[in-house]
Amino acid sequence: MKTTMESSLKETEQRLQEKLTKHENNINEKIEKIEAKMHAMEDSLKKSVQTNEDNIRNEFKDLKNQLISKMDHIQQQQMAEAKTYQETTQTELIKLGENKKTLDTLKDLEQNIKGKLNNMFLNLIKPVGSCRQALYVSGTYMIQVGVNTKPFEVFCEQNKFDGGWIVIQHRFDGSIDFYRNWTEYRNGFGMLDGEFWLGLEYVHQITKNRPHELMVEVKDFHGNYGYAKYDAFEIGSETESYALKKLGTYSGTAGDSMQDNKDEKFSTFDRDNDKWGFSCAEQYHGAWWYYYCTFANLNGRYLNSWDDDSAMEWYELKEDFRGLSYSRMMIRDIIN
Repeated sequence: MKTTMESSLKETEQRLQEKLTKHENNINEKIEKIEAKMHAMEDSLKKSVQTNEDNIRNEFKDLKNQLISKMDHIQQQQMAEAKTYQETTQTELIKLGENKKTLDTLKDLEQNIKGKLNNMFLNLIKPVGSCRQALYVSGTYMIQVGVNTKPFEVFCEQNKFDGGWIVIQHRFDGSIDFYRNWTEYRNGFGMLDGEFWLGLEYVHQITKNRPHELMVEVKDFHGNYGYAKYDAFEIGSETESYALKKLGTYSGTAGDSMQDNKDEKFSTFDRDNDKWGFSCAEQYHGAWWYYYCTFANLNGRYLNSWDDDSAMEWYELKEDFRGLSYSRMMIRDIIN
């Protein structure tokens, strides 16, 4: 019986050994296949890297050649331009050398131009008494209204209405909010090359020393334009609430919408000087020489409307309270 068990164990051991050998062979075959695939992938990757390197080298070589070609072209072009410039310069020098009279004339012309430019520069930086004394070009200038007063900058209109006008108010696109307090209307706000209010104190200093006239331009959103000219204009000091002390005879095409404002004090939403029981500045969303409010509200809201008291308006333009797209107020000293 012992011999039988030993024989059975040997057979079992032999079968296990055969299975183990078979599994080892299978594993070895799989390992060989994996290694073969890895070698193939490695070869493929090397080929791909090599191809990319070759492509990059070729592209770099092409770019280098293009750059060299462009540099050669630019160099040739610059040399050609330099040669042309040299030839032109030599020709001009020969012409100048052959014609000394022309050269002398050019020198004289240069001196005259320098002199005129110097005068223009001095006029630009040197304060003038009014826009009548400024250059005949519209733009910003420094003016000094009195001997002991501080100069300040204004915009001079030199093209329309024979020129010489100081612009004190200008609106044309609604970019500036004109619903401001008393201090801002006293000192001024905005930019002279855009929408602005010059400032009540400046207007007072200008108009108190010599007679002035007023020009008002207005236009609605449909292009209807008109102007109103008053042959006298003066406002009082701050202690007088910048009252409209003088407003002369009207002439023009826009109609007289300021006749009720004469002798009235200036009002803002924080300084109510009108004769109404309520605040005209708040009701009309502006600032003006309000009476029992007004038919002119050039500092109202920039609004395209037909019947809104708060809009920028000039009633007599079309005899209604339509909003305006443009307004400009200008003053000019009167020469007797």
